[in-house]
Amino acid sequence: MPLAPHNPSKLVGSHWSRVNPEDRGKHWEVVRFDRRRGEAVLRGVLTGEEVALPWRDLRDRERWLPGWV
Repeated sequence: MPLAPHNPSKLVGSHWSRVNPEDRGKHWEVVRFDRRRGEAVLRGVLTGEEVALPWRDLRDRERWLPGWV
C-alpha cells in the first residue's frame, strides 16, 4: 500500500480513510498544508470538520489508509 508522498505539498487534494472512524468521520480530504508547522489540514467529507495533524501521521497504516476505502 502506498505511503504518504515524500513531498508533503502534494498532499493537498488527496483522499484518506480513517481506520477507526469516530462519529461518521471515515473519509477525509487534505484541504491545506501548513509548511511552517508541518501540518496537513483534513476536512471530513460528511461532517465538514477540519482537523490539523502532522503530515507524517498519514504514513501510519494502523490509523490512516490512502484513498476512500
